[in-house]
Amino acid sequence: MIKAGEDVWVFAPEYHRLKIKEDKIVTLPGVFAFPDRFRPKIWPTSSPKPKVIKESGFDIIHSHHFYTPFRYSLDFAKSSGAPHVASFYRLFPEYETKKSSISLSSAYQKSVRNLTNLANSASRVISLSKGSKQYLQDLGVSNQIDVAPVGIFTKDYASYPPQAIYEKFKIPRERKIILYVARLEGDANLEFLLRAFKLVWKAIDDVQLLIIGGGSSESELRKLVQMQPFSDYITITGFLPKNQVNKIYGVADLFVYPKSLDPEPLSVIEALAAGTPVVAVEGYGINDFLKHNEEGLITAPTVEAFAKGISELLRRDQLRLGFSMRARLKAREFRASNTTHFLLELYNSVLTGKTNRKMF
Repeated sequence: MIKAGEDVWVFAPEYHRLKIKEDKIVTLPGVFAFPDRFRPKIWPTSSPKPKVIKESGFDIIHSHHFYTPFRYSLDFAKSSGAPHVASFYRLFPEYETKKSSISLSSAYQKSVRNLTNLANSASRVISLSKGSKQYLQDLGVSNQIDVAPVGIFTKDYASYPPQAIYEKFKIPRERKIILYVARLEGDANLEFLLRAFKLVWKAIDDVQLLIIGGGSSESELRKLVQMQPFSDYITITGFLPKNQVNKIYGVADLFVYPKSLDPEPLSVIEALAAGTPVVAVEGYGINDFLKHNEEGLITAPTVEAFAKGISELLRRDQLRLGFSMRARLKAREFRASNTTHFLLELYNSVLTGKTNRKMF
């Protein structure tokens, strides 16, 4: 946006020990519940005065909501008199755990009410995939919803030399690498992944599962892995800087994605940009970003089907090579420049009332 000549201000949560010294990034305090240090329960606890907001002269207010929708963006837009565009990133756990229940809890009802009220009060709503658009509509969002995935910079995924990664993580050179990159939280589906890997390990002699990421489940995962007979075939790196992770994708023979509730599995797109084929389970957003039997495989969401897909692709080197070539081409659809141009056109349509083109 800034490179396109726009004047961009960011209002974000204030995180412990993270100091940001950018003139146009404003951090506001919130209330965090242990152990999740990255997702505020209440935000913000203080904010600029409405008069200050109004005098600032913002043209568009674009809010970005992950799990919990906060009213701050809506109040900010009202104070400024600017249109409000609302993006929704993750499917809400409250809905996923309650949707099949006959009786809905008050917490669930409140969550849905907050979400739909905010979405229907906005000037425009953005979802990350067609699957998440349908999800929002099923909840009761009647506002116009545009689909606009998060974009990537494809040049960021040039790979490290493979030998360097094998040496860094002490992986025997004859082993093929299965990679999983995720926040190690409750939604990472780690137990499912380990059960599937056990079947892969039994079927294929030389294979290493490389798990990159940190989170509240990391300690538990390490203990669970140590109890397994295949523990020497799993490497858990913990948190790594993003610029390093980007260059590891291309070293892997295969990227795996066991999560089914992600509207846009960004790590899948990043793996494709590195030319790494993907095996993923069927889910809400995956079909928008991965075509079965083109850049990888999409399996049924069972341990057996997932393990079978991984084993099949590891055995077939020529098939992986073909998938790899098509993966790089697929990733170009999700370049950040495409998303930026679409958003600028969308903002203009909100301000002028003209119809904008659809990205997906």
